[in-house]
Amino acid sequence: MFSLLWAILLFASTSKIEAQGWIQDKPAMYSLGLGGTQALFLPRSYYGIGNPGSVGLALNIAGEYKIHRLIGIGWQSGLNIFTNGYYYHNAADGYYAAAPVIGIPIGFKFNFHILEATRAQIKDRLDVYAGLNVGGGPAFYLGSPGLGVYGFIYGGPQVGVRYWFDKVALFGELGWGATFANIGVTFR
Repeated sequence: MFSLLWAILLFASTSKIEAQGWIQDKPAMYSLGLGGTQALFLPRSYYGIGNPGSVGLALNIAGEYKIHRLIGIGWQSGLNIFTNGYYYHNAADGYYAAAPVIGIPIGFKFNFHILEATRAQIKDRLDVYAGLNVGGGPAFYLGSPGLGVYGFIYGGPQVGVRYWFDKVALFGELGWGATFANIGVTFR
């Protein structure tokens, strides 16, 4: 069944398709955004999802590539700044508090472009999408007693909307994972 789905997607992506609203005649689009993020720091036993250090500011870049008229896959990266970080050093020393933690997210995303499925006339300017994202990366603790390096992971759904002005769009996203709220610009 999984092989059949991939074969259908591969066939659909290689056939000639009319220009689409979310990406027009371009094979890719790129976004710059600013938002809020929440990550799960590793090892999990030291950093719970409710830890105040796991919420931060996300400066992000992303790319999305059309593999079908309705489906895009992509990547995301950037810089996460967790200003209320708690870095766990070891059992004897415990936590070092209130130091900045800088994360470098590396992730993948999958989006389904809803208005393309309806063939609504407004799809040429408005792109409404929903999808999933998953990723992780290294995080660097910058406080006393010195530099610490550990990892973080994230994942979850997102929904978003873009409004196109020729080759540039304004976008907004809500969800979980890479960001819980994100605004920015997209270029195609």
